[in-house]
Amino acid sequence: MLKSANGRRTTVVFGYIAALAAVAMNVVYPAITRVSVTATLTPADLLMLRLGISGLIFAPYLFWNASTIPRRIWIAGVPLSFFHGWGMAACVIFGLQFAPASHAAALGPGALSAWIAVLGFLVYRIAISTQKFLAIGAIITGVLLILVGSAKGLSTANSMTGDVMFLAASGLAAAYLVYVQQNRISPVLGVSLVSTYSAVVLLPWYLLAAKSGFSAASASEIICQAVFQGILSGCVVFLAINYAAQTIGSQTTGMLFALVPALGVVASLLIAKDPVSGIEWIAIFVISGGVVAGAWPAGRSTSPQAAADGVIARRCAQAD
Repeated sequence: MLKSANGRRTTVVFGYIAALAAVAMNVVYPAITRVSVTATLTPADLLMLRLGISGLIFAPYLFWNASTIPRRIWIAGVPLSFFHGWGMAACVIFGLQFAPASHAAALGPGALSAWIAVLGFLVYRIAISTQKFLAIGAIITGVLLILVGSAKGLSTANSMTGDVMFLAASGLAAAYLVYVQQNRISPVLGVSLVSTYSAVVLLPWYLLAAKSGFSAASASEIICQAVFQGILSGCVVFLAINYAAQTIGSQTTGMLFALVPALGVVASLLIAKDPVSGIEWIAIFVISGGVVAGAWPAGRSTSPQAAADGVIARRCAQAD
C-alpha cells in the first residue's frame, strides 16, 4: 500500500511538472516567435517549421491506424486542420508582426475559454452556469481594455491588426475544441490529422508563393526555431498537457494555465522588449482572474460545461 501511495505521489509530481512545462512554453512562445518574425525569419518560415515538422512526426500515427479511422473523421480533418492548424497558427504568427507578444498571450489562451463557452452554447446548447457567465464577463472586459489601448496607440503602431488576428486564432481554436469534444475525437488523432493535413496544405504554398527569410538567418537560429516551433510547441507541449490532465486533473491544469496571460507580459518585456501600458496590465490581470474563475471547481457534479472545460485544459497549448 505504501509503495502504491508513493507511486501515485510520484505520478502527481510529474503531472505538475508536465503542466508547468506546458505553461512555460505557452508563456515564452509569443515572445520568442515575435523576436524572430520581426527580425530575420518570415511568418511563412515559422509556420512551415511548426506544422511541417509536427506533421512529419505525427504522420506515422495516421499511417499505422488508417484502417481504424472512420471515413467521416478523415473528411472532418480538412476543416479541422484550418481551425486548429494552418489557419489558427497563421493568425498567431502573422499577428505577431504587428502586436506585442503580451497581447497574443492574453487574447489567445486568455480568451479561449470564453470562446468555447459561447460556441458550445450557440451550437450545442451547452448550458453556461452563473460562475462561467461571470468569468466570461471578466475575460471580455479585459479583451475590450486591450483593444481600447491598441486603438489609442498605447503599444505598437499596428497592434489592432495583430489583436484581431489573435482573437480570430482563439475563435478558430475554440471551434475545433468544441467539435472534437462533442464528436469524441481522441487528442492524438486530432492533432495528427491537423498537423499532417496542415503540412500538406502549406508545402505547395510555401514553395511557390511564400516569402522566405532563411537566407538571411543564421544556422543556429534556424535550428533553434525548428526545435522550438516543430518539436516543442508542435508536439511536446501537446503531450505534456494531456499527461497533466490525466494525472492531476483538467481543472487543476486549467487553473495553472491562468498564469499564461500575466506571465506572458513578463516574457514580452524581457524577451521581445515590447512596451506594456498601464491599461494593458489591468486588462491582462482581469483576463487572468476570469480564467481562474472559469476553471475553479463549482461542485462534484460533471456537467456538459465541465466536460468542455476539461478539453480546454487538455488542449490549451494548441491555441497559440
